[in-house]
Amino acid sequence: MNNEQFERLTRVGAGTPMGTFMRRYWHPIATSAQVAAPDGAPLVTWLLGERFVVFRDTEGKVGVLDDHCMHRGVSLGLGRVEEGGIRCIYHGWKFARDGRILETPNHDSCAFRERKKARAFPVRESSGLIWTYIGPADQEPPFRTFDFDQVPDGNKSVFRGNAAAPYLVLWEGGVDSSHVGMLHTNDARPSWGAKLRGEDVGPSAWDSLAPTYEVERTPYGYRYVAFRGIPGNPDARHARQVPAILPNMRIIPGHADFAIAIFEVPMDDKRTATYQMAYSHSQPIDREWAARFLGFVPPVYDEKTCNVNVSWPDNMQQDRSIMDRSWSGLPAIEVEDVAMAVSLTEPWDRSTENLVAADIAVVTLRQTLLDALKRFEAGENPPALHVEDMTAAQSYDQVVRNSEDWKAVPARLAGALQYEKA
Repeated sequence: MNNEQFERLTRVGAGTPMGTFMRRYWHPIATSAQVAAPDGAPLVTWLLGERFVVFRDTEGKVGVLDDHCMHRGVSLGLGRVEEGGIRCIYHGWKFARDGRILETPNHDSCAFRERKKARAFPVRESSGLIWTYIGPADQEPPFRTFDFDQVPDGNKSVFRGNAAAPYLVLWEGGVDSSHVGMLHTNDARPSWGAKLRGEDVGPSAWDSLAPTYEVERTPYGYRYVAFRGIPGNPDARHARQVPAILPNMRIIPGHADFAIAIFEVPMDDKRTATYQMAYSHSQPIDREWAARFLGFVPPVYDEKTCNVNVSWPDNMQQDRSIMDRSWSGLPAIEVEDVAMAVSLTEPWDRSTENLVAADIAVVTLRQTLLDALKRFEAGENPPALHVEDMTAAQSYDQVVRNSEDWKAVPARLAGALQYEKA
């Protein structure tokens, strides 16, 4: 990938090719918890280079409006959530969640209020996420449902982490399975820590740091499997399947049926809101455990702002004094991933990277996005835009026989991914 291609994929503002492409999909814009404050405080946030206000009205319904008051452009996020809507504190104009003008104290004209309307956007609230669609109104696609929507509320927990890095850099890291056994050594490769402690836990598949891959293009993007050899078992392999779902999603598998669905949603060209949905079909998810596991804890994570605070010149919060027992010196998995992405944000000639076979999932992601964007500009719909039921796009992490078709594992996935093209 050269710098021109990178910019083509990461410039997401209104009117840009990728910005226009991205606007055809629904996107998470906030977590439900962000607009659940007892004081009814609205949330100011960014999506695809635009600024929005997200608020919950007195009926408990969520609205998403352009944050610039249509009167003089000041922030509605500074406003008051009052009966049936949100009121700008500058001149008191009040708006319903659908954009209707309810009051204009300095301009008492019913005709004006009926003729005008604030920019309001469709909203869906599901599984602890607030979604919106900011594309052309006459092209609004169906709202999609995913695997995590099928599990009880107690079996899932969602987090948001804002990072100062383009969405593509974070997404590339997320589909790169070969970094897991290295960067995330403390969690993925327990033999390293055990050896330091003088213990012998025996070899595992994760001690194989050069997985082999197979990739399959799908109507929603692609999926890949990373294979690792199992010590002492030549007839089977450890298989880790990950679906990459356009425009910005992946599902990372854990043990048994635990998984993390991750959305890398561009706030703008250089900032990303990462939404992580930890879920299980069979077990409750303890939110405090998930927060510690992922790294959504102070001081590196601010729960109020949702910012993951890693940057130069603070060495990305790395503590080199603990690297005798912490491989990376960074607090946890999400912080490790964000630190790598943020370290790539300085000017750098991307054509100088030296790709190897282990980078096939990253290369496929770039090719898939570039191809989808090219087809979109030629008049085609974005991939799987009109596929409402995305629940069959799933991940897994388990042992498969060498003779077994990874595409049909586990049984509940068999044949389920044969979607019709949008």
